[in-house]
Amino acid sequence: MARVLVVEDDPTVAKVLEVALGREGYLSFLVRDYPSAKVALQEDWDAIILDINLPGGSGLDLLRYLRKELRKSTPVLILSGLKQERSLAEAQALGAQEYFTKPFSPGGLIKRLKEYVAAR
Repeated sequence: MARVLVVEDDPTVAKVLEVALGREGYLSFLVRDYPSAKVALQEDWDAIILDINLPGGSGLDLLRYLRKELRKSTPVLILSGLKQERSLAEAQALGAQEYFTKPFSPGGLIKRLKEYVAAR
């Protein structure tokens, strides 16, 4: 069973993701802030769903930490309320596979997630 780390501070969005992932047979693990996420990234995950605006720091800084310091190529799907060209460009430059803006389609996100998990 694939393990997905969900880094999301909005309880409603987190619940939607938990339900959608569970229906598809994924084990989801939720962290709600930057410090907790930084610790969780040290574990091995099949995929990561990552919000950008988090209590205590930026999801883009977490992505940078994952890629540059931990040197992990885990698929990362960004989920953010920010629809800024700069954020999108930075996420892509750091190796994010996808960038979804809120509101989002859980089905669309899960479809893309499946493709990345299957390719690993």
